[in-house]
Amino acid sequence: MASNRSTLPEMTSSERFSVARLPVDEDQRLEDLYALNILDTAHEERFDDLTRLAARIFDVPFVLVSLIDANRQWFKSCQGLDVDETPREVSFCSHAILEERLLVIEDALLDARFSQNPSVVGEPGIRFYAGAVLRSSKGRALGTLCIVDTVARVLEGKDRELLLQLASVVERELNHDLQLHEHREIIARGALYDPATGLPNRRLFIDRASGYLAQHGTAVVLVLGLDEYSSAILSLTQADQLKLDTDIAERIGEIFQTAFFVGALGEGRFAALYPWTPDGTALAVTAHAVYQAFIEPLAHARHRLLPTVGVSMSQEGEADITQLLRQAELARPHQISSPDQALGLYSFKMGENLQRSFQLGNRLRSAIEEDALRLVYQPKINLETGSIAGFEALLRWTDAALGEVSPAEFIPAAEHSELILSLTDWVLRAVCQQLVEWRSCGIAMQPVAVNLTAQDLLRPEFTLWLQRILAETRVTAAELVLEITERSLVDDVIQAAENMQEACDLGFKFHVDDFGTGYSSLSQLHRLPLAALKVDQSFVRELGSGNGGETICRSIVSLAKSLGLQVIAEGIETHQQLAELKKMNCDITQGFLLSRPLEVSAVAPFIESFPVTFRSTAVH
Repeated sequence: MASNRSTLPEMTSSERFSVARLPVDEDQRLEDLYALNILDTAHEERFDDLTRLAARIFDVPFVLVSLIDANRQWFKSCQGLDVDETPREVSFCSHAILEERLLVIEDALLDARFSQNPSVVGEPGIRFYAGAVLRSSKGRALGTLCIVDTVARVLEGKDRELLLQLASVVERELNHDLQLHEHREIIARGALYDPATGLPNRRLFIDRASGYLAQHGTAVVLVLGLDEYSSAILSLTQADQLKLDTDIAERIGEIFQTAFFVGALGEGRFAALYPWTPDGTALAVTAHAVYQAFIEPLAHARHRLLPTVGVSMSQEGEADITQLLRQAELARPHQISSPDQALGLYSFKMGENLQRSFQLGNRLRSAIEEDALRLVYQPKINLETGSIAGFEALLRWTDAALGEVSPAEFIPAAEHSELILSLTDWVLRAVCQQLVEWRSCGIAMQPVAVNLTAQDLLRPEFTLWLQRILAETRVTAAELVLEITERSLVDDVIQAAENMQEACDLGFKFHVDDFGTGYSSLSQLHRLPLAALKVDQSFVRELGSGNGGETICRSIVSLAKSLGLQVIAEGIETHQQLAELKKMNCDITQGFLLSRPLEVSAVAPFIESFPVTFRSTAVH
C-alpha cells in the first residue's frame, strides 16, 4: 500500500472513551468467525472491488471490511488506511456488531462514546461512521462493512439501504468458502459411506483393506450376501425400506464385531476383513453365526432373507483386495436351506468362471467388426420447460450364443481385452450416422450424449480422433455431448483437462456422469471445462428415504450451481423423486419414470408425439 495513506494512532493510557460491551453470544460468534479461516489471509480482489466501489458511491475516504476478533478488529479489505488491524477497544465496529443491522454516527465529536476516541481526536480524525453488520450463515455478527469520513455528514434513507445491500454482497462472499467446504464434506461422506446403512462403501472398504494388506501381507475376506434383498425392497415403501436397512446394519455390526473392517458392497452384500488364519473351524463358526443372526425375520421383510458367506484367503503377497473380494463372491453359495450350506471357500477351480470375461472379449471383438451391436436412446427432460433436452446413447449387445449380455459385464471385458477404444469408436460413429439419418428425415434432435471411458479421454490424439469422426459423418460438435465419469479423471487429470479443453474449442460440451461417487477428483473440478454434473442414481434413489439422499443431492446441486454448471439427475423412478429434484432447482432429469431407453425406431415417434399433457403432469 502507498505510504501516504492515513494511519491510525497509538492509544495512550490517558485517553478515555467508551469500550463496547461484549455480545451475549461472544463465544459462539468467535467460533463462527474462526470457522471461516479468513483472519490474517491476504487481501482479495473480490473484497477490494467492493470497498473501492463503496468509496466511489458514498464519496468517502475510508471503507473497511472489518472483522471483530477477541482482542482486535482485523481488516479483510481496507481502502484509505494503511493498517491491517487495530485494538478492539478503540474500534467503532465493536459497537456496531451490537446493532441489528446498522450503526450510524453522524458526528463522532458529539457522541459521548466516541468523542475522546484516539481515532477521533487524533489521526485520521474520524467524524462520520456508518457500519452495516456482517453476519455468519448462523446469523451471528462477525464485523461490518463500514464507510468513514473526516467530516460530519448525514446518511439518508436510500443511502442506508444501499450500504446494507453492499454489505449483503460482502456477507455472501465471506460465507461462500465455508458453505462450499461444507457441501464438499457432505458429498465426500456420500461418496465414501453407504447411504442406506451408514457403513463404509465399497470404495472406502477397498482403501482401508488395501492398507491393511500392504502392512500385514495376509488376510481373510468374507463376503456376506442376502440374495433376496433386491426383490424384497421392491414392494416396500421408502420408510419401510429404511427400517429394513437399519435392521440389517445393526445385525451386520453385531456379527462382525471382531473384524478389522466392514463395508457395504451394495445390493444386499457386505464384506469383512479378518487377520489370516488356517483354522477352517473358526470360519465355519463365523458363517454359522451369520446364519443364526438372520433367523429372526428382518423388519418389514415379506419373507426371511437367508445369508450366505463366501471366503477367500490370501497368504503373503498372493492377491490384492479386489481379487480377494471377487474370489469371495465367487465362493458364496446360493439357494441354501440350512446353516451348514451357508459357507463357501474359494478354490482355484472357481477361477475358471473368470474365463467367461475372455470369452466375452473374443466375441465382442467380432460383434464390433460385424456391426452386431445396437444403440438405444434415453430421453432427458428439462424440468423448467418440460421439453426434451436431449438423449443419452446406451449400448446393447445380444450375442447369438450368449444371449443378451449386460453392459456391466461386457464393458469391463472390453477394458480387460483392450477393446474399449474400438468399442467407443463404434458407438460414436453409430450415433453420428444416426443423427445424419434423423436429420435427413427432418427430425429436429436435441444433443445426444455419448459415454467415454478413462482410456478414451487419455487416448493419443484425442481431439484429432473427434475431428476425424465429425468430418467423416458431417455432424457438428454441438449435436453431441461427451459424458465422462468422475473416476476417469483420477489417473491423469492434467492431461484429461488439456484434452477436454481442446475438444471444447471444437464446440463439444462435457458432462460428468455418476457424480458423487469419486470424491478424490472433487478438488480438480474447477480445473475442468465442464457444462454439467450428473447426480448418480444411487443418491437419487435415496430421496425421501431419510437416509441422507436429499442432503447429498442438495449439496451436489449447490456445488454445481456455485461452479456455474447445469445439474442432471439420472435414475428417476418415482414422482416423489421428481418433485424433490424440482424443488432443489435441478435442471434436467432422466429415468424410467419419464421414459425407458428407446429403440432407434421409437425415437422419432416419441419426439413427434411428445405431448403437453406429459410435460405438465410428469414434470410440472
